[in-house]
Amino acid sequence: MRARPRATAAVLALTTALLAAAAAPACPSAATAASDGRAATTRLAGNTEVPVRGGSARFNAPPALLAALRARGVAVAEIDTHGQISPHYSTGGMSLGIRSGAVTNSGGKVGGELRFTRAGIALINIKTKKVARVTGFVGNLSQGTLSAVLNRGARITLGTFTRPRINASIDTEAAALRMNTGITVTAAAAARLNAALGTTCFRGGGPLLHVRIDASLDPSVDLPTALNLGHGAHRAGHEDQEAHDAWA
Repeated sequence: MRARPRATAAVLALTTALLAAAAAPACPSAATAASDGRAATTRLAGNTEVPVRGGSARFNAPPALLAALRARGVAVAEIDTHGQISPHYSTGGMSLGIRSGAVTNSGGKVGGELRFTRAGIALINIKTKKVARVTGFVGNLSQGTLSAVLNRGARITLGTFTRPRINASIDTEAAALRMNTGITVTAAAAARLNAALGTTCFRGGGPLLHVRIDASLDPSVDLPTALNLGHGAHRAGHEDQEAHDAWA
């Protein structure tokens, strides 16, 4: 007769345990609901890729390089998005739109990639009629390199640049990436350009271009959190003026 009360007590204990387990909160998943109803990711702050929605960049060749080109009879002209070379010579600068890309925080510096419009620049040896067409610019912000296609061939690394600090480059109010930096030509690119033009204008390690970038970022992203900007996030564009003066 004692077995029945014990069995009943065991059933009640098991039922109580099951009800408690059902009421307990589930383990957190990779994505949890935010207070406003949107999905909140558990990716670490600073590892998020923020999409680039457009923008523009201005490339200018330094005066010393332009003087060396002119002395050897090399003129500069812009190439439009259809691949046509302008009949008018340029003063050594060009403006390119930004088609797409993404920005990340890579070790406290700007990372990601910028892909520019298919326009470009042509270097024309007036004496020999040789032309170096440089198009399809891509900026690898994580590696600090600028690549392009030379004469519709294989892509080459044109030059390198110093990657700026992420806090100094992101304008959180305008949702923009702003960069102001110089591009140094690589030895391989210098050799390819000289061969294409039949000149000795370019030398590895020498100044190639100065670039000002204003890239529009996805305005729906919480930039301080996504890029781990901390308290230094507000307005960008205050890069060292000395860097600009060295390439002006």
